[in-house]
Amino acid sequence: MTARNRNDHGFTLVEVLAALLVFSFAIIGLTHAGTQSAQAVSVISEKSLAGIVADNALVKSRMRPVKLGSEKGAETQMGRDFLYTVTTAKTQDPNFYTVDVSVRKDGLEQVIVSRKSFRGAQ
Repeated sequence: MTARNRNDHGFTLVEVLAALLVFSFAIIGLTHAGTQSAQAVSVISEKSLAGIVADNALVKSRMRPVKLGSEKGAETQMGRDFLYTVTTAKTQDPNFYTVDVSVRKDGLEQVIVSRKSFRGAQ
């Protein structure tokens, strides 16, 4: 073997392996960030669809005469099934009622979106 000349250009094996190690950590971090971003988009999409279901339930409740108590229903948005509960109750003012809507995904107990509205007596 010959001694290495100071004018030789290039990288040693150790330098190349160290660079590959740093590069692999960067790729692992970026892959993890991409996965979390995709999960966040899914959650936001589901909340948006549940918000549409809640808004629809509020509009439906305003189209009918006031009925105190709770009513349950189901709605599908973009192929996803949601269950909602509309609760109408009296307020301190006899001319107004509260309308609360809670929406959850079919098969789950956790409420995804809730809305509160007021309506006048008819």
